[in-house]
Amino acid sequence: MNIKNRVFILILSTGLIYSCGTYRVNNTSDLEEILDLEKLNGQYFAYSEIRTKNEFSQNALGIFNIFKENTDFINLTFEEPNKLKLKYLIDTNEGTVEKEILFEGKRKKKFLEIYFSKKQFLIPILFNSVYIDRIRIGQDKNGDLIIINLHDNSGNILFIGGGSGRENTYHFIKSEKFKGLFPIKIDDKWGYSNSTKEIIISPKYDFAYVFNHNSARIKQNGKWGLINSLGKELTGIEYDSISLINTYKYPPIYFAKKNNKKGVLDTLGNEIIPVIYDEIDRIHEPVFRIRLGNKYGFATREKIIVPAIYSEVNWYQQTGFAEVKRDDKIYVVDKEGFEYETEPYKLMDHLFINQKGPYKILIETKRKTTFEEQITN
Repeated sequence: MNIKNRVFILILSTGLIYSCGTYRVNNTSDLEEILDLEKLNGQYFAYSEIRTKNEFSQNALGIFNIFKENTDFINLTFEEPNKLKLKYLIDTNEGTVEKEILFEGKRKKKFLEIYFSKKQFLIPILFNSVYIDRIRIGQDKNGDLIIINLHDNSGNILFIGGGSGRENTYHFIKSEKFKGLFPIKIDDKWGYSNSTKEIIISPKYDFAYVFNHNSARIKQNGKWGLINSLGKELTGIEYDSISLINTYKYPPIYFAKKNNKKGVLDTLGNEIIPVIYDEIDRIHEPVFRIRLGNKYGFATREKIIVPAIYSEVNWYQQTGFAEVKRDDKIYVVDKEGFEYETEPYKLMDHLFINQKGPYKILIETKRKTTFEEQITN
């Protein structure tokens, strides 16, 4: 073989192996060899355990690419060599419904691998595009369930590659290891029992979720409310829906809807954001936008910081201020709810002052905005 051919083969091999998306090593060190997948059969708490500081809890349905439904427990039934049956209960307008989905994958020594997407377009050396979404299901050294979610969306033109990839490992415990009150269904009604299966809260609800920070969502006669672990109502059972907003960075809150209006409840049942708003944006962020009619403001997970009195608002910048408009005049507001008048910079300011933004903030005009202004507007 002459030198030209050797060089060509070397370039071709390098392109195929190291082009972004064609070669990605996935970590399987957390997985133990499993001879019989059916050992993993059983009911599991649907939220993954948090085992590290920066880890967050993920609902199992999302890992299986089921995003429009939510459940607290899942039932897994494996059939060797490559089948998995997933069952779970959800609430619907017709009552409690059991869903069942059958998956087929590829059996490996340590896991069952299931692909949700596997797309690749390849022109050797010149172009490569990869989109892969898959999970690997197995057990850890303690025999607990592990699901590894692997995502690769990448490619390359010649030897220039780009894209993104992620690998997340989730640990799940069986329901018998679940600590806390357990939702139970008896004669089409839901209540709660403890770890010894003693009934603590009598079954009287149409649906019930697990407790989170000593509060739980329950449904009765088509409406939702919150109760505590003693069965005491923290709110009236009056909301059209209550959704849990739970991230690992911040305390959990509830997003509530009633009569086409939206608001936020805390885990004590307090309406920290009254259920009077037409829209709430970016509710997973520390600061989110509220809209009442055609007026906007800002709120946090603790309170309203800027009432909905502005015709336009921009998001907060690194300066700590957000630019807003009221009565066709530009203001800025800080995260404490103070409003400041502004004025455009003059030409000399542009030339000689290192200003931040197009407007000068007039600190002497500082004033506190109030919720009453929102009512009068």
